[in-house]
Amino acid sequence: MVGRVTCIGAAVVDRKLHLYAPPRARTSNPARMVVADGGVARNVAETLARLGVEVGLVSRVGEDETGRTMLAGLAAAGVDTSRVVAVPGGHTAEYIAVLAGPNLVLGLAAMDVLDEIGADDVDRNWPPDDAGAWVFLDCNCPAPVLGQAVARARAGGVRLAVDVVSMAKVARLPADLAGISVLFCNADEARVFVARHVALRGGDPDGDGVELAARLQAAGAAGVVLTGGAGRVAVADADGLRDVATTPATPVDETGAGDALVAGTLAAMLAGRPLAEAVAAGTVVAALTVESEQTVRPDLSPQLVERAAARRRSQGNGRGQP
Repeated sequence: MVGRVTCIGAAVVDRKLHLYAPPRARTSNPARMVVADGGVARNVAETLARLGVEVGLVSRVGEDETGRTMLAGLAAAGVDTSRVVAVPGGHTAEYIAVLAGPNLVLGLAAMDVLDEIGADDVDRNWPPDDAGAWVFLDCNCPAPVLGQAVARARAGGVRLAVDVVSMAKVARLPADLAGISVLFCNADEARVFVARHVALRGGDPDGDGVELAARLQAAGAAGVVLTGGAGRVAVADADGLRDVATTPATPVDETGAGDALVAGTLAAMLAGRPLAEAVAAGTVVAALTVESEQTVRPDLSPQLVERAAARRRSQGNGRGQP
């Protein structure tokens, strides 16, 4: 595998509350808590490291024990944390997920410290022009950071992948997506972007996954990976529009599925696979991840992924897997 990925964005502590019964409003709900390190960029970085990719993280944490423990765990997994800054007096970001079975009921994010990430972080940590270099950035970063990363990517030499993260953070994306090599989002996030930008030029904010992916590609993204369809992922790039079948799983916790898909896809692209094939590989990593209570599966390895992929190939999925 050739190349290195620089991940810029959120490093967060996930506190997952698993409800013992269906949620009831305006009263106390008994739950079991699982605490794990999270954050989109942090999750992608750790997953890439566990898949054997050289990776570094650019982020902010608080100058607290939570942040120090998180960075020690990342370093142990093989992530370069030398460019993560501890903010004096700050608190490491936290995300609280309330889950009913594998499904998210409510998500709460206290991430003020991440606003300390600035456009100068992009410039200081942008890799040298290299066909094997990638930057991954999540939309937890302020809009100027995204704008600077897109501007640098348009200059060429380094490929940029962006994860939209949530509907609320679509507004941080520029209207012109040129410079983004791969944009990861779900159908709801895509509809918000189309309604905000494309619809103003006569586009339709409705449509299925493939149609939405095509609209995001028309807005400038070279490649689009769009989740949200039942058992499928829509992919758009220079090779056309396709639906890629997901890998069947028995979910325990779906919190880290999207981050695992991103990391698995980028790892496969670094290995030379085209986008649709890389997404298929990414769905294997996502399936393995949701079968664990941890946001990043601790026993994840290239060997585990290959065994799971081999089982998928031998069993077949009957849904047009490329």
